[in-house]
Amino acid sequence: MQDKKTIVLTGGAIGLGRELTRLFCGQGHRLIICGRTKSALDEVRECHPDVVTVCADLASPEGRRRFLNEVHELEQPVDLLVHNAALQFAYEFANACTPVERIETELLVNLMAPIELTVELLPLLRQAAEARVVVISSALARVPKKSAPVYCASKAGLSNFARALRYQLEDTTVGVTEVVPDLIVTRMAAGRGDKALSAFEAAQKIAAGLEKHQDEIRLGRVPLLFALHRVVPGLAYRILKAA
Repeated sequence: MQDKKTIVLTGGAIGLGRELTRLFCGQGHRLIICGRTKSALDEVRECHPDVVTVCADLASPEGRRRFLNEVHELEQPVDLLVHNAALQFAYEFANACTPVERIETELLVNLMAPIELTVELLPLLRQAAEARVVVISSALARVPKKSAPVYCASKAGLSNFARALRYQLEDTTVGVTEVVPDLIVTRMAAGRGDKALSAFEAAQKIAAGLEKHQDEIRLGRVPLLFALHRVVPGLAYRILKAA
């Protein structure tokens, strides 16, 4: 992405999204990002005054519409749409009463929002000479863990959406990339081990893969896990079960 691009990024104020924002700004691109935390968005604006920030909760129809309206008001093609925002909650369905609203929130942010934003912004993506939709999936989409069944299900849905969307767009100028990260050092992964990728390293690898127009970008130990899953799936499931 050598030329100046217009990039739409969800969850662009913290964690991996923050590093992607920093990286893309450093390359001179135009960014419009959203997040739920105003203070985090304000910190981004202090460092990068040209970034358009939108405080919006993607779990709500109003929040998704607010973000979409801001993108459309730019009145320019979108070159890159990055679905990074995500939630992960732990559940014990067998031993506890789980509020349905919590499940709904997780599915709305992780799956519904990327689908809706893609559908709504596809006309702007198709106006660009060459555009790309990027979804941040997870190795847990293929090899789930016990504690986060809704997160695993939502990422599996997102992964399949990305592949099917790629089929539909293969004769257009819009590509689709699925990023499958290893554990990344973010607030979501706090305290989950010392082998996680840094958000900075993950952002660098994602940008490098996008430069090569890769349809899938596997980070960290994911290639090894997927190879194990192909050869000895039972072992791969056992390894990730209690992760």
